[in-house]
Parts: sequence; C-alpha cells; structure tokens
Amino acid sequence: MTDATVRSFTLNRANHEAEGAHANNATPARFTRCTCRLSALALVFALLSILQPGRARAQRAVDAQIGTWAVEGADDATLYSAALWRKAWGPLGYSFRALGLIDRGAEDNSLYGLGPELTLLRGQRERAGLSLYGAAGVSLALESSESDVAALWSAGVGLELRAPSLFSASLEARRLVEDTGFHGFWNLAQGDRQGWLLTLGLSFRWGGGSGSAGRAPAPAPVGPTSYPAAGGAEPSAATPAADLPVATGDVLGEIVRTALAVMGEPYRWGGTSTDEGFDCSGLIWFAYTSHGVSLPRVSRDQAQAGRAISKRIEALELGDILTFSNRPGVITHVGLYIGEGRFIHATTSGGVRIGALDTPRDGNDRWYLTRWVGARRVLE
Repeated sequence: MTDATVRSFTLNRANHEAEGAHANNATPARFTRCTCRLSALALVFALLSILQPGRARAQRAVDAQIGTWAVEGADDATLYSAALWRKAWGPLGYSFRALGLIDRGAEDNSLYGLGPELTLLRGQRERAGLSLYGAAGVSLALESSESDVAALWSAGVGLELRAPSLFSASLEARRLVEDTGFHGFWNLAQGDRQGWLLTLGLSFRWGGGSGSAGRAPAPAPVGPTSYPAAGGAEPSAATPAADLPVATGDVLGEIVRTALAVMGEPYRWGGTSTDEGFDCSGLIWFAYTSHGVSLPRVSRDQAQAGRAISKRIEALELGDILTFSNRPGVITHVGLYIGEGRFIHATTSGGVRIGALDTPRDGNDRWYLTRWVGARRVLE
C-alpha cells in the first residue's frame, strides 16, 4: 500500500468520524429545539383554554404559592409562584403556572419558568371543608447562572381547605426534579437537582360551583303542586306505593325547580353539576340529590329505581323519571317529567332543554317520543 493511499484512507476516516460526531451533537440540539417548541405551544394552549369563558361557566381560580425546595446534596431554594387554574371535566383540572426558584447558596443557580399542570380531584368540594387532590406538571425554566433552559418536572398531592367564601388555602408536597438535558424525569443527567417541594398556597375562586351569584331564579314548575296518588294509573310493576318514600311538603316541586334552574347548561358526558354541564342521568341525579333524595347515578340503574308507572301522560306526576331506548332491551336516555305533557332532559345536541310528549314541537321531540319506553316513580 502506497503512502498516498494510506494518507487518503486516514483522511477519509477522519472526515467520517468528524461527520459522525457532528451528527451526534446535532441530534440532542434538534431534540431540544423540538421540545421547546412543543412546550411553548402547550403553554399557549393552556393559557387560552383557561381564559376562554366557556359555556359551562367552569370553575376557575387564581393561585399564589410560597414554599421551599429541599434539594438533595445541594443548597435549598425558595419557591414563589402564581397560577391560573380551571376545572376541565369531571375530576380533572389544568393550570398555567409561573414560578421562581431562588437559590439560597453562594452560587446563583436560581430558576425562572412557565408551564402547564394537571390536577385530579381539585375543586370537587362545593362546601367548606378539607379535600385531598393530586397535581403534576412540567415547566420550561431559565437558569440564571448559565442562561440555559431546563425542564422542571413535578408531581405530588395537596390538602385544600375551602372557606365559606370564595377563598381557599392549600398545603402541597411534590417531588421536583431539574432536567437540564431534556432527557425526561426518568433519565436525569448527573448533576441535575432533585428533592421535595413543600408549599403553602392561597386561592381565589370564581365561576361554576363557587357560588350562585348571577344565576337567574328558577322558574316555577308547571302542572299541579300537590301530589295525590296516581288515581287511575295502571303500574306495570307489582311494587306497592307504600314501599316508596313519601314526599313531604313541596319536595317534588323543588326537585323540578332545581332541574329547570339549569336550563341551557351544555351537555357533558359524565357531568353532574353546573361546573361542567350535565348528561341525561346526571341532570336527574343532581335534581334529586340536591334535596337529600338518594338516587342511582346512571340511566340503566335509574330505570330500576322506585316503581314502574303506566306509559300514559295522564298517569304521570311531577318528578317521575321517563325512560327512553333506541335499541331493544337497553335504556339509553332518561328525562324528568315537569307536568302538562312536558319533560326536561339533557341532550347531546341542545344541552338541558324541555321536550314535549303530547304535542311534539320539532324533530327532536318526535325522535324521543317514538323511543319513550316507560316511567318510574321514586317518591309518592
């Protein structure tokens, strides 16, 4: 092999190794840029979603927190943070948080960041008292010492004390880790800080279940306001009326008024409150349980509650549960009878609305009328 061939082979090999090294260095850089862009989009989406008014008047809150980050093997840091929070669906909520972690050591390794968070079971309690919730999030943070960007991953639990007013206080414990290479909390680099974060917080709430201010008074129920036994009714089940709870006072009227008070609320699968909207069985469950009457949560169980009533309009009374089916043997929808041949229900197309059994007003009413299969009476 000649000297020229050896030199050429060595040069080609060196160029190949240099290109490989450049590619290896470029890959993390591209990954970091991609992660930053996706995180920025997530932050914008979270902020816009929280600020959006929304049809369901979802519960919102402004949070302020102060705490300490007990870093393992390094100086501790003090946390200052503020957040906008919104209830999303069922037990889930989300927030957009700004934070500062001020290093207490001689070296200024402070972090300043923004990021979205998810919460579980927060805001479920509508009255004063204590409740437990979970929280997790990720933030993009700028390191003050080296001007590098890092990810801050956190997850933990909190204890919230809700006051009778619109304020609440919280105590949180989270595991917080610093991810300087954007490798993920499961693959931290040597030197990444981690430890327990303990915080105290104060929140101001509005919307949804934070109060009833601004809600129009409930319209009066239609139909009779007294509740005699259904004379002439021909129950299709053998359960005697004496086995059912007896309604005292105007409780059935109040149940109907409660349902009418949420007219116009949007449909939300699994929804049972004005915080999130209602599904068909959630509306009826909400109306009954608001007045201390126990009722199953889902439509198939509500269709077995109380006793069966003849499927005739003249046999119905205020508060009877109407059952509907669009396939044999399965109850797929329920409504609440409000008198004069009308019922209130939560529909996927129109939210909480009133339908008619005797004189259908539109195609929606006719669709439900042809699928009406029965009625149940929970209270006498």
